[in-house]
Amino acid sequence: MKPPQTLESRGQDIPLLMLPGTLCDARVFAPLLAQEPISRHGAILHGEMTGQSDARALAREILDSAPARFIPVGFSLGGIVALELAMLAPDRILGMVLIAANARPVPQSDHAARRAMAELDPVQLVGEHLWPRYVAPARLHDQALRESIKDMAAAAPPQTLARQTELALTRSDKRPHLGAMAMPVLVLGGALDAIAPPALQHELAAGLPHATLRLAPDAGHFLPLECPEFCALALAEWLASAFALA
Repeated sequence: MKPPQTLESRGQDIPLLMLPGTLCDARVFAPLLAQEPISRHGAILHGEMTGQSDARALAREILDSAPARFIPVGFSLGGIVALELAMLAPDRILGMVLIAANARPVPQSDHAARRAMAELDPVQLVGEHLWPRYVAPARLHDQALRESIKDMAAAAPPQTLARQTELALTRSDKRPHLGAMAMPVLVLGGALDAIAPPALQHELAAGLPHATLRLAPDAGHFLPLECPEFCALALAEWLASAFALA
């Protein structure tokens, strides 16, 4: 019998494809990726999330340029796209990391309000309207964190908010399909998340055959920025456990 392979000997070679959330970019993952031992992971890629308004079309676009086999790491909207990838190309998805994700569709009754919000200035939307729901109550006065989220929104290409809003609104209900996703999955959530609350994370983990659920006790929706150490440790432990054997 071969000895178990560690994160350093095998897991480090598995490409992690980082998929950011709405009006976010690679900076949303930067504090997480700076943590040991994830900072030593040998294959970190970043997916483009700004050019499509349909989840399936975006997933196909990502697959066209992605490695033959990889692990999508999706935050919020990125997690929605990761689920789409798992449906389209399960043979290419070695595992998934779903951070503050949601398998449910947006109710039709909410579409008009969501589209109205998409007409706002992106920086105003994230910095004023959504900020109270983005982070844990204890972080509401964290101006550095607030500015980092606003800076990502300001850097988004024109029409990104409109396209990403449509992407979110037109996604399909993934709950009936979770049972067929046989790859290992790490589900990460914030215990104080007002946007993708713990109930949705439990629902995801319960529906996926091989899921590991970890909830950050003091984090809201933006847990990669609120608690990067927690996220990095959970990711490293999951990689070592799920991919330890050849």
